[in-house]
Amino acid sequence: MRANPRKPNPVVTRWLRAECEGGDEQAGPDWETWLLRRMNAGAILDIDGLFVDRAVVEQRFACVPERCAPGPGRGRWRSCCADAEVTLSPAELRRLRRHQRVLAPALIGREPRLAGCGSDFWRAHGPSIARPGGRCAFSQLDSKGRIRCHLHAVARGRRLEQSELQPLSCRLFPLIVVDLGAGRTLLTVVAKSTFRLVATWPPGRFPCLNDDALPPLHVSMRRDLDWLFGAGFARALAARG
Repeated sequence: MRANPRKPNPVVTRWLRAECEGGDEQAGPDWETWLLRRMNAGAILDIDGLFVDRAVVEQRFACVPERCAPGPGRGRWRSCCADAEVTLSPAELRRLRRHQRVLAPALIGREPRLAGCGSDFWRAHGPSIARPGGRCAFSQLDSKGRIRCHLHAVARGRRLEQSELQPLSCRLFPLIVVDLGAGRTLLTVVAKSTFRLVATWPPGRFPCLNDDALPPLHVSMRRDLDWLFGAGFARALAARG
């Protein structure tokens, strides 16, 4: 590994630190054992001083909201907006409350499921995003029946940095960022080798991860990857693909 590897965006670093500090007493995922196994299999790359799972550079991904919407057409498909649990960090809760005056009229007037929650609706059901009706309380169905994110839309409309409103778990899906300690960072993705560690559905159940016709993840998530680890990181991934 390089002496001065790329570091995650400071927003992500603080988020990872809060996850470690706010964890319960139960042991978390054993990423060290997982990493050793993947290294022995030749599946871990050193990209600009970061541990990167080869699955990241091989994965194809794009959001396909029309396949995730609830209803008879959904079938066996799972959705990150309905089936992946998202727990808000204290910092994410603070940011949402800071933008209360923008969010309250933008969301409550358009989302009947939030009625009765009051202005502090993001805390009405504790730190986890509530899912009345089987999907995230901050998701919406557009005129074509596709799932969209209220928080992402408001941030874009108000020209706010995306993570000012949208939780990082949502922004980064299907990426998984792990702070291994001692200055080591791991980047992996929801895959056959990881989904149990993060308690989610296997990748084959997500339409955004189960279609060879989709673009490579390093293309579809280029801006997020460069936001995550600095300019040029997506290009570095593409070079190893």
